[in-house]
Amino acid sequence: MLATIDHKVQHLILIDNGDCVYDLPWNENILQTSVIKMPANLGVAGSWNLGIKAAPFAPWWLIANFDITWPPGSLKMFAQEASTDQIVLSRCEQPWSAFALGENIVRRVGLFDEGFHPAYFEDNDYSRRCSNEIIRPSAIPVQHANSSTLDAADYGEKNNRTYLSNLDYFQGGGGGWSLDRRRANSWD
Repeated sequence: MLATIDHKVQHLILIDNGDCVYDLPWNENILQTSVIKMPANLGVAGSWNLGIKAAPFAPWWLIANFDITWPPGSLKMFAQEASTDQIVLSRCEQPWSAFALGENIVRRVGLFDEGFHPAYFEDNDYSRRCSNEIIRPSAIPVQHANSSTLDAADYGEKNNRTYLSNLDYFQGGGGGWSLDRRRANSWD
């Protein structure tokens, strides 16, 4: 992903949940980089929230999964279309794999529910909590190697268990992070 950045990025924040960020490739378009190494996997919602909290004065945040690449011009399109008052989704099979989130949305809706751990349904929950007019599908292309993490080790089997747990949690209305839920859904 980092090698495909072709537009100026003021501050790139990488949340390293798996101790896998070592040497970052140099890219003249990245003006500042922060790598936050976590001792345990925060999960998708927790990582997205940490990125927002690490840059609290941004008017909007561009949040992207690690397994996407930026086609030429897509980052510039995000910079042009993002605003403080909406969510701009990417154009791909999983539109929440890269999206811009405005500060006024976070003010009104709050952060992502970290009870969804480690992944899946955090975006569905956020959509449910938002009004439809603030979520805007776009023509901004990204390439996404969907669920590439599941190819590693025995993550596929673990994901089958936690996916169903998160589905039940979503259908029950969510409710927030809890120690018991976090431990039950751990992949450690």
